[in-house]
This record gives sequence, structure tokens and C-alpha cells, in this order.
Amino acid sequence: MSNESLYQDSVSRLATQSDAIGRLAQDAGGFAAVVAAFESKDPEAFRWVLERLGYLEQCELICEWVRVKFCVLRCFEICPIREKVAIPDLAQFARALVQLASNEKLLRRVVDAVSCGNSADYQAAITELKLNEFCYLICHWVCTIIYRRVCEVVCTPIFVPIPDPVTEIRAAGKAISEVLADEKAFAAIAKAALTLDCEIVQSAIEKAGFRSRCEIICLLICVWRQVWVCRELCVFPTPVLTGVYAVEEARNFALASRQLGSNPRALGDLVNAILTRDAKAYGEIIARFGLGPYCYQICGWVSSVTCYGFCTCICPSPGLLPWFTRVGDFNIYSDIDASGKTNKSLGFGGPHYAFYDCLELRGFCPSFSPTSPGTAMKYRFLYIVGASTGTGIPITGSLVCNVEAGSRFVPWPQNIGGVAGPALVSTFQSVWIMPAPAAADPTPPAIGAPWFGPGNHYISPDSDGWIVVDPNVIGGGFQTLLGFNTIQAVPGGPPLPGVPAGTAVPVGNERAGTDLSITFEATRVTLSPAGTAVPSGAGVDYSNELDKIHINNWVEVNELNFVEFSTGCCTGIDATLSVQFTVDHEEMDFGQWSLVITSCSTSAPGDVTPSPGDPGVTLTGRGGSGTIVLDTGTWDPCSYTATLTTRPALTTGLLDRSNDPNPLTFCICGHKKNRK
Repeated sequence: MSNESLYQDSVSRLATQSDAIGRLAQDAGGFAAVVAAFESKDPEAFRWVLERLGYLEQCELICEWVRVKFCVLRCFEICPIREKVAIPDLAQFARALVQLASNEKLLRRVVDAVSCGNSADYQAAITELKLNEFCYLICHWVCTIIYRRVCEVVCTPIFVPIPDPVTEIRAAGKAISEVLADEKAFAAIAKAALTLDCEIVQSAIEKAGFRSRCEIICLLICVWRQVWVCRELCVFPTPVLTGVYAVEEARNFALASRQLGSNPRALGDLVNAILTRDAKAYGEIIARFGLGPYCYQICGWVSSVTCYGFCTCICPSPGLLPWFTRVGDFNIYSDIDASGKTNKSLGFGGPHYAFYDCLELRGFCPSFSPTSPGTAMKYRFLYIVGASTGTGIPITGSLVCNVEAGSRFVPWPQNIGGVAGPALVSTFQSVWIMPAPAAADPTPPAIGAPWFGPGNHYISPDSDGWIVVDPNVIGGGFQTLLGFNTIQAVPGGPPLPGVPAGTAVPVGNERAGTDLSITFEATRVTLSPAGTAVPSGAGVDYSNELDKIHINNWVEVNELNFVEFSTGCCTGIDATLSVQFTVDHEEMDFGQWSLVITSCSTSAPGDVTPSPGDPGVTLTGRGGSGTIVLDTGTWDPCSYTATLTTRPALTTGLLDRSNDPNPLTFCICGHKKNRK
């Protein structure tokens, strides 16, 4: 895309956007409701208002306009740009973002302060980070990341949770750090960013192998350039109002935007002035339309729309890009927090659940390269134990568990009344990924032989973990990418050495899970006529990762006994029953355990799970241990069962760990005081 095309596309989008927001602003109540729903991040309310007013089709345009205006004023509110202070260059800003992302505690304070408009807390955190000269820039970066996802969510017709901005910013910081490490590539990108030359930026990204980081690079350029250019073009102070005055100011700005958008020539001159950083031309347009109080907001709006076209140019459609997005049903960016555990429930799995057993690693990898039409694609996963740095271990061999990756059509003999016919017809065949060696496809039935289906087609990762996407798969690629057998990577097993029931597990014997990072890589591959992979010489085209996932494959301690059975399990139970129990597992704090005594007799007490402070027991976040003494003097002569049931907070991302009941039976045959 040339700058001429960028200019034309920007003018067209600005005109459409200004018309949509201007028409909405004519309804004062509806406009106020939209702004309120946006600030509260309420997608249902936002969509409901737009649908009622007939503007739902313009949801994206309206939300983006509100977002840009909101972030410009929010950042002026909590950290105004200081006069006569130069805006740091792109490389300095990038390094500051890496520093911000590396301190999770202070980063969360910054995100919370921007979300709440708390100037004191924000500036205190920035000062502690020693990033004062980046005060406004960082605010704009954080605000953009928070609320761009809000627009994606509120304009989506299905429920999608809003991602955690802290997790996104940390992932962005890591990507920016990797781009900064290639000084030559970053220098080329930074130079082209001055003029928004998308062809040079796109070329630099391709040559450096940064396509998977394209969105982050583009966002970095857009945020920095908007602040830098608008600081040059605007000398008018920006008023920051609150309450009903802020809503009315926003409405007046929307009406003014429509007035400007109805004049295509003036709008084109405005775009050109921002692209070329022509302060004189920009100021003349602002003055002509009496828009001085909105100088920064208009600059931010036009810059944002211009960057929309710029990013469309340098970044291919995200729907076609290879990407690792989920472990089971849990999004790796929004549903798994910094502890490596789930941060919400999806009807199962959380919050605060660790992972175990076989994990389905999901996302998308197309059959053919998004940038090289007709070139096949392959992908792999690597993991690192204990940290997110180091050499990854390919997930292959015994580290793989069976998963269904998709379906494909294959030519297969026609089924004629249970007999294989002479014609071949397209027939569904499931595609599975399994450990090597892959099972061979079945041979089709001979003509006239009893008909049977094609069975499954199996693929196995090679010795380096690479999987070639089947070119015939329905849907254009794999979405379930791999089954990760975590038991082979971080084995668990029974807790050893064991302890007798009633005894606490020594601290040195307590078992704990392990943190892993999981990296996804995808690239082009050449296929031979037989369909086997041939080295293509291509590096890794796409990559992203889950920084931390906590895996725990240990079996919990679940020990149950009776003191009375110390002389034999046939010892009669009379006046008391002393129940000894031990429960221990790292993930029991958000799991469940219980101790119940049942019988066909109504004299059974039912739930006897101990509570904090009960005598003879010790309870911890990992479970507990001790002896519960029960008065059985009034229990009916009958058979009883004590059951200690445990379930640690563990999930595969699709299924939770099931209960483990440990029953122990006993009988009361009578009581001495009743015997003659």
C-alpha cells in the first residue's frame, strides 16, 4: 500500500466514522448511554443501546472513536504532556515498555491506575519505575491495550471475556524485547515509522522473521507516532471535564467531527497534514472550523484511523495466521494468569486450577502459507521446565498423546448395500495426531468385497516435533494442534514415602507441581510428490508462547484408618470411633475433600469433615491430618462406611480431575451397656 492509498483509505474511513458518531450524538441520551457502557466495559449494554438506536452495524467505528477520545483525555487527566519536553524516540519508548512489562507488581498498579483515572497512584508507580519521561506515552500504551480489546469484545455477537491487560502487556513486552535485539531490523522499522512507509516496515518485518510480532510492532509505532506528532501539531491546552460535563463535551466533539467529516477536502487536508507533520496546515484547518479545544482529540482520532490502514497494510489478516491460542478451552492470554493457573471458571476448571495429564494445545495452523500461496505449512511445540528462557524441548515421541486434529475427504469405494462398488467417492476421514510411529491407513476394500470405511488417518511429529498440516484438511488447517502428555514431561505418581493415616506429611516429603513455558512455532515446508516433508530452508515464520503453565501430575495423599483397627480389622466398635485421616496435595486449597460416614441406619452422622479449631486435627491449604473421635454409643447396630473423598484443583482444560473416594467399612454389633 502506497502513502497515496493510505491517504485515500483514511479519508474514506474518517468520513464514515464521523457520520456514524455524529448521528449518534444527535440523541443525547443514547450517546451518554454508549459512553457509560464503554467506560464500564459492559458489552451487553453497549450493544443493546446501539441496536435500539439502529447503529449496531457501525459498532466498531463508534467504539473506536470513543476509545481514542477516552484515552487522549484519560492520559491528560493522569499525566499531562509537559511543555517544552521532547517526546522520546521509538527505541527509547520500546525499551521503557520492556522495563514496564518486567515488573509485574508495578505494571498492575499502572494498569489499575489508568483504568480508574487515579493520577496519584499512576505517577507514584511511574516514579518508582524511574520512567517519568515516558509518563504520557506509557499511559497511552496501557490505555490503548486495555480498551482496544474492549472494542473487540463489545462488537462481538457472542460472549467473549475481556483479556487481562497485564498479561497482554507482559507478552507484548517480551515480543518488543526480541525485536529490539535485532538492532538492524529495528533501526529500519523506526526510520520507516517516521513517515508510515508501510512497504519498508513490512519488508523489514519479513526479513527479520518478525511476522508473528507484526501486530505488536504496528501498535508500538502507532502509539508512539500519535503522541509524537500530536505534540508537534497541537499547542492548545486540552480541557479535562468530569461527570455530565465530560459527556456533553464528548457529544459536542462528536457533532463537530461530523461537521468536519462532511467536508471531504478539509478532511483530506487534515490527513495529509498529520502524515507530513505540517503544523501550519493542521493549525489552519483547526482554526477554520473552530476546533481549538479538540486539537489533541482530533489529532488522535485521525492518527488512529491512519494507523488502522497502516497496520492493515503491514499485517496480513489475523484469521489466516498460525497461532497458539488455547490449552483446552482456556485462552493462554486471558484465562491463565501469572501463576500459570486458570483465573476463571468456564463451568469447570477454576479459578485457581493447575493443569495435569494430557493437554490439548489449540489454535490454528493453515494448510498453506499466508504469504507464499501454495506452500505447505508445518508447526511444532517446545517446552521449557521451570522458566521461560532456555532451549526448548520439542514435544514429540512419548510426549505426545492422541488428539483428533480435523477431518479430510479421501477417495474411497462407494458403499452399495454393504458391498464396495467400482466408483470412488469423496468420503470423510478423521485426522489424528499420535506418537510415532503413525499407524498406516487401511487399504480400501476390493470391488465386490464387504464395504468398510476409511478409518482414521494418523500423523506423528518428526524427531524435532514438526507436524505437516494435511493439505486436504477441511477448514483449511488444524485447530486442535497437538496433545501434550505432561506426565512424560513432569512425572508425578503416588506420594512417596507414604505416611500412616492421622499423621501429617513431613514438609520435606510434600510433592509440588512444576512450571513450564510452551512455545509454538510454524513455518513453510516443501512437500515431495509423495507428500513427505523436504527441508525448505525457511526459518520460523510465526511464533508465540504461553509464558507459564503450572503442571501437577502427583496423586494426592488420601489415607484413612481407625485407631480401633490397630489390633485387627475385626475389632468391635462400641462407645467410640477414632477416625484417622491424612489429606495432602499442593492443589487441594481450591479443590475439595470430605469425610462422611454413611449407613442404611439413620443413626449414621453423615458429614464429619473437620473444621478449623476442632480438637485433634490440623488443617492446612494442602488438606489436613489428625484423629476425629466420635461418640458411637447411640448408633444402631449396623454396618457403616467411612469415606474420605479427595479432588485436587486440577484440569486438562477440558475435564477436571475426578473424585477419589477411599471407603473403609466397620460394624457395630451391639453396645456393652446393653448386653446381659
